[in-house]
Amino acid sequence: MPITFDTLDELKAFYRAFSLEDKKVGSRTKTELPSEAEAVLPKKRGRKPGQVLKKEAVEKVAKKRGPKPQAQSAKKLALVKPKRDKSNTLTAKIQDAIRGYLNKKGSFTANDIYDVLSKKEPDINKQSVITSVLKQMNSTFSNISVTERPGNGPRPVKLYNA
Repeated sequence: MPITFDTLDELKAFYRAFSLEDKKVGSRTKTELPSEAEAVLPKKRGRKPGQVLKKEAVEKVAKKRGPKPQAQSAKKLALVKPKRDKSNTLTAKIQDAIRGYLNKKGSFTANDIYDVLSKKEPDINKQSVITSVLKQMNSTFSNISVTERPGNGPRPVKLYNA
């Protein structure tokens, strides 16, 4: 007749009693269940879903570390390069020419800016100047009014400050 148990605890208690008697005899079977000490699994990391965190844990999570403070050494300060002189760049020259027309309250085109710059520097590239003027008028001088008039080519010419 088979032995039945209502709960797992009853089974474990029976097994412990049986196991102790079996140890006294000196023979162990391979079918025995592991004892409670062996049955304990290592604790898993993290929290279970739906579990409420303790107040200390919430405070610990809320505090984040910032970046590490970095002291500038004398070597680094000595190695800092001085800023490059940007007053002699093509962009600076174009902006100066545009401001000259704006100060006179005159209207101008990209070709007019090229004419002003080519008088100062005859070897300047026309395509670079015209492209840069269009970019400058779309970004730095975007508040200047723009109109279009027919040009010699297929596209109309942009007339600024008209």
